[in-house]
Amino acid sequence: MRTLIKSLGIILIVGLVIAGCDSSNIQGPDTDEATDIMEMQNHAFLSGTLSLNPFTQNELDNNWVADRQFPSGGVESVTFAGRDNVAAIGVVGADQSTAGAFYYFEGIKKVDNFGTDVQVDLYVPSEWQDANIVNVGFWTSDDPLSAYPLIVYRNSSEVDAGFYTYDVVFDEDANQWVGVYNLSDAPVNYNSWNTLAVTLNTDEDEANYTVNGLESGSMYASGDNIGQVFLNHYNDGVRDYTAYWHAGLLNPTSKNDCKKGGYAEYGFSNQGQCVRFVNTGKDSR
Repeated sequence: MRTLIKSLGIILIVGLVIAGCDSSNIQGPDTDEATDIMEMQNHAFLSGTLSLNPFTQNELDNNWVADRQFPSGGVESVTFAGRDNVAAIGVVGADQSTAGAFYYFEGIKKVDNFGTDVQVDLYVPSEWQDANIVNVGFWTSDDPLSAYPLIVYRNSSEVDAGFYTYDVVFDEDANQWVGVYNLSDAPVNYNSWNTLAVTLNTDEDEANYTVNGLESGSMYASGDNIGQVFLNHYNDGVRDYTAYWHAGLLNPTSKNDCKKGGYAEYGFSNQGQCVRFVNTGKDSR
């Protein structure tokens, strides 16, 4: 399957169609824009480094631009849920775009050289489990462009609440390539932060997904660099809500990183929590 997809190259992007989701929020990436689960810690993918700059107001104002529709509730750097430099991105239902369903998705994007790894943290409130329609996504694109890897938290009357990853498959009945969302097995940390990551495997021409440290699928991507990052939010025309994003916390890679007060730099409350993370990967931040 991967060999067949690879032979199509950029044609996949031109023919991209989103399928397997409810009609109210099927819009996905466009040309302008049970499996085995292996538990892997975030620092194993990103080597303890961050690929996004902290979401200060200066960063948001000067390095991020509108994608599709600028968020109707604005974009602001705030302190939230124990973290500073959080991007609060608001959606106002009454201000849903009149330009069509494509613009019901409101967001911001940054174009840069992010290397082969990019991650971001999303705060997921428990109320999203019962909301009528939720589609809040972390989108990326590779460079040179061949794919739009993305991870979204979704919930509606037609899909189960949870994190979904995006892939492109051939639908024999429709005789065409279609986009699909696959529900991740990774648990959702409600009323807490969730780490979403995309990693390019340039040897295999794949983008690999991880959600809260668990491997969560992949899709074809032949680019050798992540060139765009999107924070994307669906406006259903009814609800007002705010999505909170954070650039992520550095992870300690040795016990020495936790000593002499170093644990605080990684967001831990004490040295013991920090050392336990190094030894076991259990994250109590």
